[in-house]
Amino acid sequence: MSITIAVGSTNPAKTTAAKTMCERAFPGCTVAGVDVPSGVPEQPIGPDQTSTGARNRARAALAAVPGARMGMGLEGGVDEEGNLINCVAVVEAGGRENLTWGVRFPLPPAVVARVLKGEELSRVMDEVTGRTESKKHQGAVGILTNGLFTRAEMWQGPLACALMPFLHPELYPSPGPA
Repeated sequence: MSITIAVGSTNPAKTTAAKTMCERAFPGCTVAGVDVPSGVPEQPIGPDQTSTGARNRARAALAAVPGARMGMGLEGGVDEEGNLINCVAVVEAGGRENLTWGVRFPLPPAVVARVLKGEELSRVMDEVTGRTESKKHQGAVGILTNGLFTRAEMWQGPLACALMPFLHPELYPSPGPA
């Protein structure tokens, strides 16, 4: 049975990661990226805003794609200590939800200072590195690792872990928020 999975983003770094993981987990599935609001500031600060944005995107994506069985929300944020954080939420039409976190790494101090004053991370990274649209490609992680680990790759781990209760419902029997 083919399923449709809605991703609350049209950013290629996020949709590529979601498509890669979903096609491995659910061969023959359809993955649809949709532009939905996060309900949080453009640059989430702290784990609360970041996880709220991921949940909101997952729920909105599920609602936006007729017939979707799952919605996924991927939200990147910066914590108060200046680390990049990323969160994935998966919601199922039946009510089951799961939330996972990805890597956490320190951003350059000059970048952090600007982001914590209200600027969006990707715009700051683009400006300080002379790039354009970096969040759709390597992202901060790809830039800072010289391509050893790209933004799409960064999302794959938490996406795979977010799918655990959906791949093994017998081990995670209680539907509901994680």
